[in-house]
Amino acid sequence: MFANETFTFKNVIPHLKEKSERKVGLICLNYILISCKAEDLYNFAKKYGITLPKKDFITRLEFIKLIAIHLTKMFYSTDLQKRFKDPLEYLGYAIINQSVFKKYLNNLDFIVKQDLIDVFADFCADVGITVYNTLKNPLKPKMDMYLVRKKPMLRTESVFTLTGYDINAKSYLDTKSLIEESRKVSNWNVFITTPVGALKIGVRKLIFDMNHLNCWLYIVDPSRKLIFGVSKAKKNDEYNTEIRDNFIRSLPREPLRAPSQLIKLSDYHFDESNSFTPEDFRLFEIYEDFAHNKLILKEDDSPKYAERFRDLIIMEIVSGTPIVSYTSENFKEQALASGFLAAMDSYVSQIGGTKLEEINYKGFYVQAAYGKSTKLACFLSSPADKSLKDRLKYLIESFEEKYEELIEKFRLTGDTGLFDQKEIIPLIKEILNI
Repeated sequence: MFANETFTFKNVIPHLKEKSERKVGLICLNYILISCKAEDLYNFAKKYGITLPKKDFITRLEFIKLIAIHLTKMFYSTDLQKRFKDPLEYLGYAIINQSVFKKYLNNLDFIVKQDLIDVFADFCADVGITVYNTLKNPLKPKMDMYLVRKKPMLRTESVFTLTGYDINAKSYLDTKSLIEESRKVSNWNVFITTPVGALKIGVRKLIFDMNHLNCWLYIVDPSRKLIFGVSKAKKNDEYNTEIRDNFIRSLPREPLRAPSQLIKLSDYHFDESNSFTPEDFRLFEIYEDFAHNKLILKEDDSPKYAERFRDLIIMEIVSGTPIVSYTSENFKEQALASGFLAAMDSYVSQIGGTKLEEINYKGFYVQAAYGKSTKLACFLSSPADKSLKDRLKYLIESFEEKYEELIEKFRLTGDTGLFDQKEIIPLIKEILNI
């Protein structure tokens, strides 16, 4: 029916949105196509045989529409209609499955779970909910946060979070089991993930699972700073006041977040009018208005840990030989880092070989992280918070996974030239947000 239809800059995106059954998209394709490099767009166009206008400069919005027109025509003129529900679904998967664009999905996720927890905790505090950290709570069930609202009556919620990085078959299954276990200690259960998490699980499966578990579902998108309320749940039938009270007594005296009457903590937007109707949600979104695309192009906030970061050294775990290092331009005392390497082994030997994770060294805070074959030391002007500690652990794990073979060669040769600093430094800066 649509094989011969003429798609233009004016009608292609309205057509994509019209033919999609649901109105709220979790992954914004504009964000990916605007964030990428120009060469990525040209490489994609070449691979798909997209005819480009013969002019010196093509705007990003024009590129988005050229891609949309070409892939929409492909959808209607081939058997792709048997494999995808609608042209927008095909367009979305065609884009995110290409290696040149796939890496930009990282911006739709949180590197560490603590950042997702912090974003949702700020949002809860702004709407009058007190948030408790349950990390060190000795009582079961285990969860990521416990929410309490006292007015007009006491309401409690058990909160579970998984980033897209965290989600795999085992972690998702374990979390569903924990959700079931938590029914006795709270009125409601809440599960929070990201657009990448929804992509990995599947939007419809995720909604089905949370409905089956009688669990509220939220999706948090860091790329657009949006919080989507996807589905609601009913009050837990197994809720037990005595068990709940014992659980509350075991919580920290000081909450992770308390409601503030003075300032708004969260810079994320929650649209109540477009929330809690599961049938409204789809995986992909695309916009045609230039104002929205300019909004996406706004400059990012300054890196979160740039001010406190001073130096980072990754070294071989046994010998302590440095493999790679990255120093802030503001750090004028690099000799301290070299001195620390010798001191670190001395400190460790004095305490019986125990891994030393955090020390104060000559006025600087040094946070360590350990892998299987490497370790790192990060110099800071102030102590690392949990998010930064988790990022350092993630960095050493990612470094070992990516450079496993080179690390083995380095242990034999000691040749630091094996490692491409120009490739590794951007990885360090991205993961640590410096």
